[in-house]
Amino acid sequence: MTNGSLNSYRFSFWLPLFAVLLILIPISIWSGFIMLAKICGISVLVLLLFALRQWFALARTTNKRVERIQLSTNDLFLLQQLIPSYKKWSGSDQRIFTDQLGLFLAEVQFKGSWEPKAQFSIGAAVILATWGSGYTNKQHWVLCAQDDFFFYREEYPDAKMKLPEFPLVNATMTDLLQSDAILDLKKAIQGIN
Repeated sequence: MTNGSLNSYRFSFWLPLFAVLLILIPISIWSGFIMLAKICGISVLVLLLFALRQWFALARTTNKRVERIQLSTNDLFLLQQLIPSYKKWSGSDQRIFTDQLGLFLAEVQFKGSWEPKAQFSIGAAVILATWGSGYTNKQHWVLCAQDDFFFYREEYPDAKMKLPEFPLVNATMTDLLQSDAILDLKKAIQGIN
């Protein structure tokens, strides 16, 4: 989270402040100054909320995280055209898939002549190929189009990957994950990561 820049978080200011305020609470109660203890407790809460907000804002800018793209109704309609079985998936699988697709579209850079539908298709295929392996940060991925059927990552120009043919009409999520096109793409991605 800190990315090597601990000084910019000003922990040397905040930690002693919280320590002093927290120590004052039991001392004030023991001395009979209940109102002072309440003020110290409320101060700790307000200052902690302020500090956390500052820390998270700084972490977001330091780590250059991008926000995922929220898929529109048109995007979801395109997704249902590409993967007709999408509507039959469980609600949690649909939510995970759309979140991962939004992150993919926000993080990955595309070079060459990519149509929006092709970007969406490759995003869906990569998400399916990496399904179940957890989130992989793709901010360093630059995908280059070779022709209508092949693409490659800029760092690995010799590792050509084939775009699966859409629509993928397999009936269930398990069948879709076991389809030849997705398994081939999965092998290609694992080979270069």
